[in-house]
Amino acid sequence: MPKIAKPLTDYVVKTLKPGRDQTGSKEISDGGCRGLLLRLTARGEKLWCLRVMVNGKRSFHPLGAYPAVSLTEARERVRVYASEARAGVSPAEMDARQRAESLTVARAHAEYIEALRPALRASTINLKESMFRDHVAPALGKRIIGTVRKADLIEVVAAVTAKGFPVQANRVYSELMALLRWCEQKDYLDGVPSARKKDMRKVAGTAQEQARRRTLTEAELTAAWIGTADMGDLSRDYIRLLMLTGQRRDEVRLMDWSEVDLAAALWTIPAVRYKTNIAQAVPLSSQAMTILRARWAEGATGPVLLGRGDGKPFNGTLNALRRLRVLVGGKGDFTLHDIRRTLRTGLARLGVDETTAELVIGHVPQGIVKVYDQHDRMDERRAALQQWADHLDRLAAPATNVIPLRA
Repeated sequence: MPKIAKPLTDYVVKTLKPGRDQTGSKEISDGGCRGLLLRLTARGEKLWCLRVMVNGKRSFHPLGAYPAVSLTEARERVRVYASEARAGVSPAEMDARQRAESLTVARAHAEYIEALRPALRASTINLKESMFRDHVAPALGKRIIGTVRKADLIEVVAAVTAKGFPVQANRVYSELMALLRWCEQKDYLDGVPSARKKDMRKVAGTAQEQARRRTLTEAELTAAWIGTADMGDLSRDYIRLLMLTGQRRDEVRLMDWSEVDLAAALWTIPAVRYKTNIAQAVPLSSQAMTILRARWAEGATGPVLLGRGDGKPFNGTLNALRRLRVLVGGKGDFTLHDIRRTLRTGLARLGVDETTAELVIGHVPQGIVKVYDQHDRMDERRAALQQWADHLDRLAAPATNVIPLRA
């Protein structure tokens, strides 16, 4: 005949101690409450647990440690959980729903980021955080996650479009939907608002994306280089380093002095923050070196483009792009990434061979070439970037003879 557990009492729980030879945890059932267990460790720690069947599967769920959770409180929690379990709701799901009642969108996004952090590059995490900070948090950050509706998504995404960034609006939409789906998986939400991307194009004006082919004309390059002189020093140097190196916007924005060898005129972007997960060596033209030497101070550490007074990297890329578009004039439809495409196209027009030009912008060789051609072409890359920088100088100096790029 199975042994029947006796009901626990406050005195028994309080005075319970591990056995002299106990090495692991010991479970004591409470005969006064079905499913309630007290787990006693070899160090004398006491933890309340629930054992319950949910949809035909046995589930264990912690209820809290004694004495923070008393015997009476533990029994009451078991009764509530057991009642929901009979309706097919697991204790974990019930906890998530209760937490969601006070969980703000900002807090949910912070948990979402921490969950993703081990699997993503630091640059991707930074991008997700900056999109949320700039576009989502002001409108929805303090809202309870369960109150977010389709109309809220449309409002946030339309606001990004209204700023003149329809492609960025697509990214914000995707990030919001990813957050909401993650919350659904965590049982913070019963469902995700139905907001399809094609619906967003109709009501929020997001872009129907195609592979971009936009490059800056020589007139736009000239206006951009000259116009940056009227911008703040951070925006000026940021834009000019983009134009001189052809690296991606965050790779330049997050440039750190530990990555720069001024003596060798070389900037090495570590693999951890490069898109290909391979370290990228960028030879620095004399024009790029002039910018870096002007920013250098003996013993300098941290970001090259140091923000104002907070020790963090420059964070004004959107404002810099807006000002640059005004200075350049015309349609004002170019993006910061188009500057990278412009450099790559310009190298081809200047006669730089394809392999060298691809290495300059960090594209990884494919196929058999990737396996057998291990030459880094560093001298060729340096010559190519210097040739490009000199061309920008000629464009910005109309009094000199400008040799136009071949069509």
